[in-house]
This record gives sequence, C-alpha cells and structure tokens, in this order.
Amino acid sequence: MANVQDYALPILSYTGLAGTTAGVFHLLGVSTASVGLVGWGVALPVVMILSQVKMHGGIGVAKAMGGKPGDAKLQSLVRHAASAVGVPEPQAYEINTREPNAFAASGFGTKSNAVAVTSGLREILSESELGAVLAHEMGHLRHRDVVRNMHVAAAAAGLGGIYEIGRMILRSDMKREKKKKKKDKDEGSAATVGLMLMAGGLVTQTAAHGLRLMASRDHELKADRAAAEVYGAETLISALQKIDKAAARRPADLREKTSAKAYAHAMISDGPSAMTAQAASNPGPFHEARGFLRKIGEYTRTHPTMEKRVAALEKAAADGLVPQRAITSAAHPAGAGWRFWDWDSRL
Repeated sequence: MANVQDYALPILSYTGLAGTTAGVFHLLGVSTASVGLVGWGVALPVVMILSQVKMHGGIGVAKAMGGKPGDAKLQSLVRHAASAVGVPEPQAYEINTREPNAFAASGFGTKSNAVAVTSGLREILSESELGAVLAHEMGHLRHRDVVRNMHVAAAAAGLGGIYEIGRMILRSDMKREKKKKKKDKDEGSAATVGLMLMAGGLVTQTAAHGLRLMASRDHELKADRAAAEVYGAETLISALQKIDKAAARRPADLREKTSAKAYAHAMISDGPSAMTAQAASNPGPFHEARGFLRKIGEYTRTHPTMEKRVAALEKAAADGLVPQRAITSAAHPAGAGWRFWDWDSRL
C-alpha cells in the first residue's frame, strides 16, 4: 500500500512547477500570447510525458526509446528476477544501442510495466549479472520508484521550458529590432522580460536537476540492496563495475536520445564514474585538472558514486543483510549453463 513518502516528491515537484508557472504569468501578464507561450514551453512537455504513460504505460515508454520485445531468454530472466524480488512480471524490451544500461518503466497499473535493457548491456554481462541488473529494476518497481520518477520527470520537463520561453521572447524582440531603426519602450521591455525568463530558466533547470537527485540517489542504493538479496552482493558489484568500465568507452547513445533524456535519471547508470572516465581518457597535459573537475562533477550526478554503491553492498553483505553469493537454484533459471564471457574483448 502506498504511503506518504510515495506522494511527497511528486507533490513537491508539481507544487514547484505550479509556483513557477504562476510567476511566469505574473511577469508576462495573462493574455492569449502568454497562455500560448506557457502552454508550449511548460504544459506541453508535462502533458506529453503523462499522456504517453497514461495511454501506453511503461510499454509505450520503452517503445518510444526504440525498444523491441525481448527474446525468450530475456523474458525468462525477467520472469525469475520479478518472482524472486516479489513483483508482477513486467514485459521485457531490448533497445539496440551500444551504451550499457537498463531501466524500468510503469504506467498507472502493473499490467503495463516494462523493463528494458540495451544490446550493449547484454553484450558485456554474464547471465547471472544480467539477472542481478534486472532484479535491481524490479527493486524500483517494488519500492514504487518508477511511478514517482515518472511524475518527477514530467515536472522537471515543465520546469525546463521556462528558459525556452525566455529565449523565444528575446529572439522575437531581436528580429523586430532589425526591422526598425529605433526601439520603443515596449520592445526594450520585451527583451528585458526575455532575459529575466532565461535567467529564471537556469534556476528552474537547477531545481529540476535537484528533484532528479532527490528521486535517484537513495532509491538506487535501495534497488541495489533488493538485487543483492537474491543474486548476492558479488554478482551485482561485478555487473556495476563492468557497466562502469564499458560506459567510459562507449557512446551514451541511449541517454542522449531526445525521447530518453527525461528518464535518464531513472536508469541504472548515469555514465562512467570520474575515476573510470579519467583512466579511459588520454591524460594529456591537463590530467590533474580534468581529474579534479570530474571529481567535482560526481556531486551533481543523479546516481551515487560507484565507490558508494560498492561500499554499501559490501557492508550489507558483511552485516548479513544480503548474501555474499547467490544460491544458484533460487536465483538463476540458467543453472549450470551460465556463460561468463570474456567481457574485456567486447568493449
């Protein structure tokens, strides 16, 4: 049953969006033009996300990102992971991208739940490690993170539209200025409003990112724990480390998709850790400076650092909260047939 925590972050997100929208109307005034601008910049992104989820559920989200129904093997792994974690079985989808990643998507009911993995993820993980990643996503479904993330994504998309409204007003004013030799007060006022909205947009984008941080970091650690309860800490740690290493060498061709950007904070990986990215890059003359900047960047990311995720799993295993290794018969349908691939050759 849902509790207050399930609704707190969505309420905070939509309250912030409503307050910001009211501020935009206060600045622009209520008119046909301002309603049209706010509708295009703020309401449309929110409506698009919520309507997509309402009409097509998690399956529609997975398809919008290029997902195709998973093969029998993938669906079997999903079935066992869902059963072990204790959630209804979602539909499995595979997205043909090289980036190693996965996410769960949900509608307003469990029948439309989906879990998607990339082809790149399947290439680098053994079946047991893939099962652990799928169980991580089932953990998000068990903790109701997916619906919460969907509302945060919708509100964040709306907040991100403030900057675009300001830019549109400023651009329109500059075009008018080119046609006239002299600017009157109204045109100068329009330019000022545009600049104010662009500045406010940068603030709201920061707030939107803050909402994503609130929706992600603690939930990722909890989902990691759910996966380790079934597949063991070692298996998930191995999977996370392989994902981290591969992400430093492969393009972010899922997270950079327009259809995926709003949901990127809900994926198992938000890119390589600072340490891994630094090791994979050419050090060059500014090696230390780049390393310092990457370290600073860790604090603004939506996911906990790799070090924190590994440390949390190791501590849970040491405290007896999760097994160090999985019990084969309970966790993995493939049994002795698992394939532990030479993943370094597949990067």
